[in-house]
Amino acid sequence: MATSAAANGKLEIAQRKGLEIPEGWALTKDGKQTNNAFAVKEGGTLLPLGSDAEHGYHKGYALGSLVDVFSGVLSGANFGMWVPPFVSFLEKQKAEMGKGIGHFIGAMRIDAFRPKEDFITSMEKWIEGLKALKRLDENTEILYPGEPEHITQLIREKEGIPLNPKVIEELKKIGEEYSISTIQFLP
Repeated sequence: MATSAAANGKLEIAQRKGLEIPEGWALTKDGKQTNNAFAVKEGGTLLPLGSDAEHGYHKGYALGSLVDVFSGVLSGANFGMWVPPFVSFLEKQKAEMGKGIGHFIGAMRIDAFRPKEDFITSMEKWIEGLKALKRLDENTEILYPGEPEHITQLIREKEGIPLNPKVIEELKKIGEEYSISTIQFLP
């Protein structure tokens, strides 16, 4: 989950499709709201979840800070402005505060809190209650976190992964560069 208003990948998709992005996703390098999908590549920045003060950006900023502390500071990896960029168009900082890019994986023992079976029963009731909520649009299903991705996984397993034609061209070029001729794309 990105702690920004939108993941950088959403900007890449908009760039490939020649579309504008919604206001509230990014700022220009001058700190102005923009619909330009190339804003981050041009020196701008992604906004945190909530996008601006009026929409609660402090919550996304707090979540992003927790991710940085757990993944970087706690693990001994780089953190803050010293995290190496995950995209090739951003310049790497010369100094580092730690080693590499850190990760945090947390796990909880359910039975340290309560019997596992009771938790599962309560979780099923929680999902039932969530799905029973009144909807603004009766044709729209209420989904729990992770459910859209699960549905997409099932569809992709059955029908394959749709690719933008520009992505296919990029993959073919990479294949040619590394003498890989076994890349096949279905129509």
